[in-house]
Amino acid sequence: MRAQDLPSEAPGHYRESHPHPYYIPEKLPVSSPIEIDDELTAKIADATFQLGRIDGISPTVDFSPVLYTSLLRLEAVETAEIEGADVEMDEVYAYHTRSESSETVSVSRDLQEVLNAEQALRDGFDAIKGGGSISLSLLKSLHETLLSGVRNEGDRVGAWRDTDVHIPSPHRSQSPFVPPPAGAVSELMDSLEAYIQMGGEYHPLVDLAVTHYQFETIHPCSDGNGRLGRLLIVLQLHEAGYLSEPYLYPSAYFNRNKQEYVERMRAVSEAGNWRDWIAFFIEGIKEQARDSYERTFNLIELRREYETQYPGQKTSHKLARSLFELPYFTANNVTERFDVSRQTAYNAIEELEAGGVVVEVTGQQRNREYKAVDIFDILERPQQSDSSHG
Repeated sequence: MRAQDLPSEAPGHYRESHPHPYYIPEKLPVSSPIEIDDELTAKIADATFQLGRIDGISPTVDFSPVLYTSLLRLEAVETAEIEGADVEMDEVYAYHTRSESSETVSVSRDLQEVLNAEQALRDGFDAIKGGGSISLSLLKSLHETLLSGVRNEGDRVGAWRDTDVHIPSPHRSQSPFVPPPAGAVSELMDSLEAYIQMGGEYHPLVDLAVTHYQFETIHPCSDGNGRLGRLLIVLQLHEAGYLSEPYLYPSAYFNRNKQEYVERMRAVSEAGNWRDWIAFFIEGIKEQARDSYERTFNLIELRREYETQYPGQKTSHKLARSLFELPYFTANNVTERFDVSRQTAYNAIEELEAGGVVVEVTGQQRNREYKAVDIFDILERPQQSDSSHG
């Protein structure tokens, strides 16, 4: 599609280049008003309700830091997976358990991407909780964290790109999407920062959809745009007062709906179809908030079950009740936590192994590691989509 083919509603224009034209989005705010119909208003209300539920239940959980660490790690795994990394939650917990015991841990590139995403989420939340705002300098700093140790040759880290990028279409017959030339990125990002800091023009969730579209369309980095853009969603939800901690992982929704994600954004660029993109985006926020709530609720129920089943002061009982703070552990962790001998620790672990509560994961005779079966089942189970996105 060439410049003259775009309708007037399109929030940008094509600029000729070879072999494919650049797409230059207009600066925010969007010049054509976005109409919020009744169906969209209902979606916003549903998403707001689900966000309120997850942010309401989570702080009441007495293992709250572990809960949001678990949800944060889910987001880190999903966001890296979209970019092609293949990492299980076990690997992430194993890394943290080993590194806490001062072991030298070898880290694959895929695992490094997950660890970087986890660190960047923590850093972003800490920055805003510490009184900072969502700024370009914060985004550049988080980009540096995301690409630390995983950058490709030629990638600019912690800075906007100085080369052009092409985004392949999911359809073979459609030409790739070419974001604005490198020379236009800085001005467009300044405008995006100003829009975010001024508070936007619409309901916060609508503005979130608008700014996410704008960020990904500008594609300001040579690599890591998807990871940084999804991280920005969680930070904006926090800044807007919807999330007190990173209890939401939007990457899972985009991972399940990759093709629709790309198509909906391209329909904004080429046809000005904001409505369907915003509906799709807000549906994702709602689904992920609902899923986080359900996982949290299931963990609370499991905790009550264990408290009933293991009420005593035996080490095995105390360990069962502590699995919510220690879902992946070694015998050393048990000896240190409960100040018991190694033999007592092993006896407790064996009792819980026999009951199917924990399982050994390394298959080794020495340096064994264990995980809480029921907790990981709740964290890792596949998510069900509950409706269409229309």
